[in-house]
Amino acid sequence: MEPGPLEHFLTARWGLHVRRAGRTWYLPNEHPTWVLRAAELQRLEDHGLLASVGLGELSRRQPDHVAFSAGVPALFGLPTSAGRPRRPVRR
Repeated sequence: MEPGPLEHFLTARWGLHVRRAGRTWYLPNEHPTWVLRAAELQRLEDHGLLASVGLGELSRRQPDHVAFSAGVPALFGLPTSAGRPRRPVRR
């Protein structure tokens, strides 16, 4: 499948945030572009998860978008305090 703006938004993450030792940390992340394939949802068992965050109606209708990827290798950098300004990532 040819990725568009939605696929880019959903897969192009360049870092993660995690809470440890009473602080929020940011870890930069580098990875190649995800290779996405069209997919079909055959069954969804959310056990109330969507309803618990106010999105229960989503489990009762067809999804807006479904795709699959076998994954990509990712390289994570050293953690820094999330409250500290970071330099912009150069691409």
